[in-house]
Amino acid sequence: MGNEQSIALHQYLRSIITNIPFGIITVANDLDVVMLNSIVLSLLGFDNKNPEEFVDNSYTHIFKYVSKIQEEFEQEILIKKERKFNILKFFFNNKVLNIKCRVTLHGTLFIIEDITHQAKLEEDLIHKANYDILTDLINRREFEKRVDSFGKRTSDSNLAGAIVFIDLDRFKPVNDLAGHSAGDALLKKVSEFMKKAIRRKDTLARVGGDEFIILLENCSLAQAVKITEKIRKEIDEYIFTWNEHSFSIGISAGISTITNKLENFNEAINSADQACLIAKNEGRNRIHIADDAENESRQHKEEVSWINIINKGLKNDEFVLFKQKIHAIGQTEKLGHYELLLRLRNDAGELLSPAAFMPAAERYELMLKIDEWVVKTAFKSVSKDIHYSINLSGQTMSNPDFPNYVISMEKEFNMNPACITFEITETMAIKYFKVTQKTITTLSKRGYTFSLDDFGTGLSSYEYLKKMSVAYLKIDGMFIKDIVVDKVSYTMVKSINEIGKVMGLKTIAEFVENEKILQVLQEIGVDYAQGYHIHKPEAL
Repeated sequence: MGNEQSIALHQYLRSIITNIPFGIITVANDLDVVMLNSIVLSLLGFDNKNPEEFVDNSYTHIFKYVSKIQEEFEQEILIKKERKFNILKFFFNNKVLNIKCRVTLHGTLFIIEDITHQAKLEEDLIHKANYDILTDLINRREFEKRVDSFGKRTSDSNLAGAIVFIDLDRFKPVNDLAGHSAGDALLKKVSEFMKKAIRRKDTLARVGGDEFIILLENCSLAQAVKITEKIRKEIDEYIFTWNEHSFSIGISAGISTITNKLENFNEAINSADQACLIAKNEGRNRIHIADDAENESRQHKEEVSWINIINKGLKNDEFVLFKQKIHAIGQTEKLGHYELLLRLRNDAGELLSPAAFMPAAERYELMLKIDEWVVKTAFKSVSKDIHYSINLSGQTMSNPDFPNYVISMEKEFNMNPACITFEITETMAIKYFKVTQKTITTLSKRGYTFSLDDFGTGLSSYEYLKKMSVAYLKIDGMFIKDIVVDKVSYTMVKSINEIGKVMGLKTIAEFVENEKILQVLQEIGVDYAQGYHIHKPEAL
């Protein structure tokens, strides 16, 4: 190739390099720069320099502010072997730069790109995959990774740690009454309380709507309880206000320990979760320690198995309705009055009482399905000249769509609403007061009546009673069974009966087990009696 051709080719390559939208440097075998473009200088902070100043000088002059580049690539350059691009990403001059280096027999090629935007997108994607958008806490996926990493470290040492699973109490009313914006604001506030309570080396995650979990590294059980109690107390004392609403919430918390004895470190998470459920069932606003992880895990598995059993029972009509007479004391009955009772037939053909499956049904939110099955079965099965009482759970009464379901079943089976009384417990009526009040109003207008079950156990019974349109008061059996021998029980029943009469309500006594109890109830003036002395339950 002639000298003129060589010069022309060189100029042609220079024009290409000059117009390429990223930085290019070519370096000869003697490590001197052959060509580069102005983009390189702009990226590396040489805005006032001319590219020609660096030609025929060592490439290290260009990278003098980025010593790491020189260290990374100098050995590669000296090898003088052809190989694929080696890539280094680094941060310089407020930019994320990507340097690709390729060494050939004829020299070295550097390609320098500003990938700040791409790197930011990449970081955002990673962040979204591992973090909760609302609270900016890590999510369950990332939390499990960190627990596994810590667990592996404990297997090589005597490091101990703890898992704390936290579920907020009374959070649902915030969303229901004040809206999801209020709920979101409260979740952020709660997460701030938790972050302040834990140590710098600890890890906090949001793993569900109102569920949080904490990894306490190198932490004794006593210290874990102390940290959790600090969180519990602070949240319990906090009053959250939103517009005209004020709310007090709390937490139920479960604690499990991480030791080098664990084979699967997710067991600690499951144990803490189960301990939290126990704390919730024991009355909420408390802490439960998973003192026997294996036993509690077994109990948890047994309880979870009820999900399949209950769903199978609903699908295959393995639930059975029984009836028990509600007797009118000292008066002639125009219609028979019965309470419908639920049983579940197992694979062995045995009938299980609600005590066996109701706790699991309530915990795993299957009560609405069960209550709908009862309503549908009752409406298509029961005689229309008899009055029936149907029990409803708190989950059902808190569902605003339930009245629509009742009305649809009424129309499908041509049921007379006057033949149906829905029984709701006093505790559940108070807990879901507003939606309960709305359900009672909607269905009462169609002719259904309501009975307040277990009356007398609540703290604000009479105050709430004045605001609820119920037809019957069912006096709690704990007072009835001792009414003959205990003056306090007698006085309580008499008082409840008198209040009912003043309000124009009929009273029903449960647990009437003998003739003496029935006689005392008649003296007091209670309207109805129910119990084994009156009638033992029989299949519908």
